[in-house]
Amino acid sequence: MHENKAVFETMPVPRALAKLAVPTIISQLITMIYNLADTFFIGRTNDPDKVAAATLAFVLFFLLNAIANLFGVGGGSLISRLMGRQQHGEVKKVCAVSFYGTILVSLIYSLCIWLFMDPLLRLMGASDATIGYASGYLFWAVVVGAVPTTLSMTLAHLLRSEGYAKQASLGLGMGGVINIVLDPLFMFVLMEPGKEVTGAAIATMLSNVITLLYFLVLFLRMRGRSILSLSPRHLPAGLPYLGQVLMVGFPTALGNLLASLSNMAVNRLVA
Repeated sequence: MHENKAVFETMPVPRALAKLAVPTIISQLITMIYNLADTFFIGRTNDPDKVAAATLAFVLFFLLNAIANLFGVGGGSLISRLMGRQQHGEVKKVCAVSFYGTILVSLIYSLCIWLFMDPLLRLMGASDATIGYASGYLFWAVVVGAVPTTLSMTLAHLLRSEGYAKQASLGLGMGGVINIVLDPLFMFVLMEPGKEVTGAAIATMLSNVITLLYFLVLFLRMRGRSILSLSPRHLPAGLPYLGQVLMVGFPTALGNLLASLSNMAVNRLVA
């Protein structure tokens, strides 16, 4: 922890920026691997309906980034500021609010997708030929996979806020690599022909589950060395910080939301 504290307290700003920013940029780029890998392997089927379905579904999958950024960016920013003010006891409260807030909003979002999946896909331009594939992808990647996907990204943000940028990038990068390995396995080996899009979604969901497990084990191993905490006992005391977390995280989440809305409009017009 002493080395990480030095990043915020004594290290020159340019060097500290490079130490934290470079792994962060890399990990953000890695998150695009999920879409690129799924699209690449689905494209190997030479079926334009399956590729179109994956494109439609990924717009709603990408909205999970908005949830993760809402609590991850907002909570991470506040944690860094609290560390600068030496208020380490308050950091645990903010960490708990960000962690359990992510779970709650992700569950609400996945429930909404489950209940209104077909109308949403139709609104985005899905046809009779694509809606079945897109629904299969959304069920596994979003309805089942929303919580592990958003939590893994939120935990990466929280780790960076304490200076563990390398560990955060390693976790997200590992998830991207695992997704690339699992995609062909589930699409062309384990799933029957015609279920390739569903296989890609299951591979994405499992890779995010494995990434989440990595972060949870990392938090357990760091207990006693890190000032971060996921204990629910800190949640009630941390609720007063919820507004500050959302205030910083909302602009980033809004950017993700607007990007998804623009993609929805483009897909609708093209359809």
